[in-house]
Amino acid sequence: MNNAQMLDFDLVEQILTAAGADWEAAEAHGAFCGRACLSGAGAIKPWAADLFGEIVADDVLGRERSAKLEALAASTLLALEAGDMAFNPLLPEDDQSLYLRTAGLVDWCHGFMHGLVAGGGADQGPQADALDSEVVSEILDDFSEITKAGAGDDESEEAESAYAELVEYVRVSAQLVYDDTAALRKKIAAGGSA
Repeated sequence: MNNAQMLDFDLVEQILTAAGADWEAAEAHGAFCGRACLSGAGAIKPWAADLFGEIVADDVLGRERSAKLEALAASTLLALEAGDMAFNPLLPEDDQSLYLRTAGLVDWCHGFMHGLVAGGGADQGPQADALDSEVVSEILDDFSEITKAGAGDDESEEAESAYAELVEYVRVSAQLVYDDTAALRKKIAAGGSA
């Protein structure tokens, strides 16, 4: 995990579990990143609302949990915005089994695609148009294939190496999608309708 991301995977998982959210940490982070590609900082509040629903409204602890995850979202956004490839998807730590880490990567990719849909990328209009480039389409096809992946009990060096390569592909690809949708976010920030 990079320095900009203030919360680790286990803490995010604990926050979501304690709140009774139906999200896993990796999937939730992927969902934010997908939304952020389409609306930048405007993705933070709707993402938190999706995670917690009405849990937060009248609950001091719920608001505190939401604030912590909003801080993670903001630091993730800063990493994506820096454009220097400092971004990292929030995934289970390397001391976890390869099975759990692969499941986390699958969840992250699923969340990313969900975030794009929730952000309007499946509708007709500027958000969908922003995802229409050849590069983005290929990445989304690949992420769709990753969501179908499974991990066996193989903990070999080859399996570890394949996982590391896949994580790097996802990390770089998410940054590329974010960079490719910059014009849409600028238009939204300038007050143009999305």
